[in-house]
Amino acid sequence: MPKRPESSLPAKPSIASTHRCPMIGLTRLAILALGTLLIVAWTPPAARAADIYPSKPISLILPFGAGNGSDLSSRRLATQLGKILGQQIVVENRPGAGGVGAVKQVTSAPADGYTLMLAGAGMPISQALFNPPPYDMLKSFVPVSAISSNDVAFLVKASSRYATLDDFIREAKERKKGLMVGVSLLGTTQHMAAELFKLHTHTDFTIVPFRTASMLTTALVGENIDLAFEFVAPTLPMLNSGQLRALAVSSAQRSPVLPQVPTVAEQGIPDYAVSSWGMIVAPVNTPAPIVKRLNTEIQNVLQDPEFIRQLQGSGTRVLGGTTDQARQLMESEIVRWKKVIDTAGIALQ
Repeated sequence: MPKRPESSLPAKPSIASTHRCPMIGLTRLAILALGTLLIVAWTPPAARAADIYPSKPISLILPFGAGNGSDLSSRRLATQLGKILGQQIVVENRPGAGGVGAVKQVTSAPADGYTLMLAGAGMPISQALFNPPPYDMLKSFVPVSAISSNDVAFLVKASSRYATLDDFIREAKERKKGLMVGVSLLGTTQHMAAELFKLHTHTDFTIVPFRTASMLTTALVGENIDLAFEFVAPTLPMLNSGQLRALAVSSAQRSPVLPQVPTVAEQGIPDYAVSSWGMIVAPVNTPAPIVKRLNTEIQNVLQDPEFIRQLQGSGTRVLGGTTDQARQLMESEIVRWKKVIDTAGIALQ
């Protein structure tokens, strides 16, 4: 009997083909679902948090009162940064006690990026100045980004007998503690600028603290003090009106709003440079992706031409930079002022 060609034989149904549709479809769905769950499970919590950050308003704590230059620039930053992040940044002022209240509030908050603080140059000074230290900036916070800096001006009354900084130095050496020099409070950048100036010039004079910049300038105009160390921003109107003169600025470069005033270093005192600065910090252990996101968006604000114009108009310099650069700034300032305070023998309880 002739053999039938295999191609003409009817196909024999297989077990696999009869059960494949419902079971294999479900199996594939289950595998895909399981894989998604595994991916989520293996994604670090910090990365997941950064993906949805921010999902609610952010608090920015300021360790000083409302209305001054730092407060206004911080509020400008908060407004612009909030627009970029898509969430409101609520500014809260917590002045007094060398920033201790603000530090406690921020360090007691969850390290989730929703509570930030503007740390200032006075905080590393307070850490080195007080015994015991009120806080440890490097252990309590992670630096996010430097924001801005302010120059200190060496101010005299317009009719002062000092035509140059050298005139003041010469008389300070002759009269020892006889000259009276005003600063805004003890433990401030202005105070440390005066103490550092003593060390660099081998002079001595009596430092007189005032509660506010306005009280300081009033005493200067009234000839109750011989010279004052104060930020450029709050004294700019009196400088522009001719009531005060600036013998020098403390920064490494001339002030953009006082280009005719030389720096201290330009007048024969090398390596003297002092500036106050502001820096956004977050509680220690804040997830790195959140810190990176904040830093990135802050740089976008600081590069905005209108934001730069507003700050520079008051004599404030825009800084910015990486988180590593911010940490290096804080570390160097703590070491620097500790050395000055120890050398000068300053101690506040």
